[in-house]
Amino acid sequence: MDFGFISEGLTKLYDKLEGWGAGIIKMLPNLVIATLTILVFWGLGHWGYKLMRRILKKTHFNESLEHLLASIFRIAIVMLGVILALAVMDLQKTVFSMLAGVGVVGLALGFAFQDLAANFMAGVMLAVKSPVNIGDMIEINGTMGKVIRIRLRETLIRDLDGHDVFIPNKDFTTNQLINYTSNGRRRIEVKVGIGYEDNAQEGIEVVRKALTSVDGVLSNPAPEAYVVELGGSSVNIVAHLWFKYPEGDYLKIQSEATVRVKEKLEASRFNIPFPIRTLQLSPEQNKDAKSALG
Repeated sequence: MDFGFISEGLTKLYDKLEGWGAGIIKMLPNLVIATLTILVFWGLGHWGYKLMRRILKKTHFNESLEHLLASIFRIAIVMLGVILALAVMDLQKTVFSMLAGVGVVGLALGFAFQDLAANFMAGVMLAVKSPVNIGDMIEINGTMGKVIRIRLRETLIRDLDGHDVFIPNKDFTTNQLINYTSNGRRRIEVKVGIGYEDNAQEGIEVVRKALTSVDGVLSNPAPEAYVVELGGSSVNIVAHLWFKYPEGDYLKIQSEATVRVKEKLEASRFNIPFPIRTLQLSPEQNKDAKSALG
């Protein structure tokens, strides 16, 4: 059997490997320089990120926008290093091929990961428009809590029970958002009922004065009270008071205000009635009830 073709194939393979080896040895200095270039620019990118954050802090941007701009600056530095490394290895054509490939891949990924792209773009909008900032007390999608971290894809909120809740950023553009911190103050509502035999106007004044004595309540705007309903067993009063937020404790002030209103009304001899129900019985039912009672 003639094995000449095997010998010829092995020879070609050896020549090819030898050529590759020679090429690698020839390119080795450039490969080392290219690797060092990438490492240097990687370090420069990390240093540039910190430098940009320090510079942006002086401009009073919000933290999420600072992070976004600094990250873009770092990526630009690293990409410049990659392009220079490819140029050192005489791979300029590869650079243009990579850029074209990135565009095609980015378009394909945009269709495949629409939610991811939507969250990313919403994160950019949050960073630029800053409807919320770190430390704000907000409510969205039925979740109320403090903003801990704003990322490009999701926002971390710590709710009132201490749980960490991750909200996709696109929800901030499609759902109602309540920011309790942006105004710097928050309103509390206190409801109470007084008897029909009491003077309603005097009751309003007692309630209003009671609220002005609560610690943490703002004098501007001052507490107000109104008669809002003639209820089934009481004349119902609703009072509004304001306090600094989030510095003040909502539940503590609400509790103290409710207790103070009750104490002041009782001290002023006002009746705080409870609901009364009257049952109307037919003669037969009345007779049966009397029989049951003996």
